[in-house]
Amino acid sequence: MTNFNALKVACDEERASGSEPLCSLHAETLSLFCVDEQQLLCRVCSELERHSEHKLQLANEAGEQAKKTLEDSLKPLRKRMRLIHEVKGSCDQSAGHIKTQAEATERKIKEEFKKLHQFLEEEEEARLNALREEEEQKSHMMVEIRALSREISDLSGIIKTTEHELRAKNVQFLLNYKEMVERIQEQPVPDDPEMISGALIDETRYLRNLSFNVWSKMKDMISFTPVVLDPNTAHPDLTLSDDLTSVTHGTGKQELPDNPERINHFFSVVGSESFTSGCHSWEVEVGQNDAYVLGVLAGSDVRKGVIWPGLWRIMFCKGEYKTLSLTDTGSDVSVKGNPRRIRVFLDYDGGRLSFSDAETGAHIHTFTHTFTDRLFPYISTWSGVTIKIAPQKITAAVEEQL
Repeated sequence: MTNFNALKVACDEERASGSEPLCSLHAETLSLFCVDEQQLLCRVCSELERHSEHKLQLANEAGEQAKKTLEDSLKPLRKRMRLIHEVKGSCDQSAGHIKTQAEATERKIKEEFKKLHQFLEEEEEARLNALREEEEQKSHMMVEIRALSREISDLSGIIKTTEHELRAKNVQFLLNYKEMVERIQEQPVPDDPEMISGALIDETRYLRNLSFNVWSKMKDMISFTPVVLDPNTAHPDLTLSDDLTSVTHGTGKQELPDNPERINHFFSVVGSESFTSGCHSWEVEVGQNDAYVLGVLAGSDVRKGVIWPGLWRIMFCKGEYKTLSLTDTGSDVSVKGNPRRIRVFLDYDGGRLSFSDAETGAHIHTFTHTFTDRLFPYISTWSGVTIKIAPQKITAAVEEQL
């Protein structure tokens, strides 16, 4: 009852203020709140029997609690709103980056094809020039052979005249005989003419396996790397070369979309293709770089935060080599000299990841593990010296059929 009296006093005070809405039944200030029925009450309403067992609160007190409850209910909405704004901002940034990527990729494609077109045009011109030179040379030979037509004309005249004299009567024939003999003897008799071999255009020289020969020559100007780096995974502090085979740190942080695939904790990048079976190898030119990590990264395309659990790698830093993995937090490795090119060999099915000096063949370290996730080639560097995936030698061979 004491509580009810207190509420009554408070109601009287609220009524005296004259600033609150009034009850439609009793013209009293709505200064109380029935918690059970979630309804505003005046002093008279609160005394009715229907509210005698209900929990009542001062309207102001109930209002503050209701505001707090509503405010709390807004928190997840505000959080979602912030998230939506962040995602929209990322999408807007990604949309701009997509356009930049498309333009840059188009430019690089055109540059590469321009080189190929130029090479093919130069090869075509060289072959056509050689053909024209041979045509001119062979045509000149035919001009010399056509000089025989003069001799044919001279001989034809002598033969025709002599045949005419042979049809004359003997006395007349003998009168002209001496002159005819002298005329025949004066005619030089060179060696019998022969058709010159090789006088025709050597078509096979130009058409024999033409496309194959051009392609074989083209291999000297193209390269193939077994691992191509994925720019969409590269930390913003890393810069990749146009052909996506080299990575450099410290050229300035780039404004890049924070897409799920992008590594944001380590200065790292992964290869564009993953391995789930078989044997694979690639060589990495580290040169004078004194702070780098090489290895493989397991797992999904989401690479935010610390990614140590999915890494098997060797690290070179401050003149020391270490191995690190899920079960190895850092073991020293003794390496003879500082390899300038390191070969990485992955036997997925055999559960082996090996590192060796590509120039000397000296073994550095081998991890053994039963791999179950797909594995991506992994490179990390915090040195300004460029690291490059070495190209493989290209050969042009024809399979012999027995």
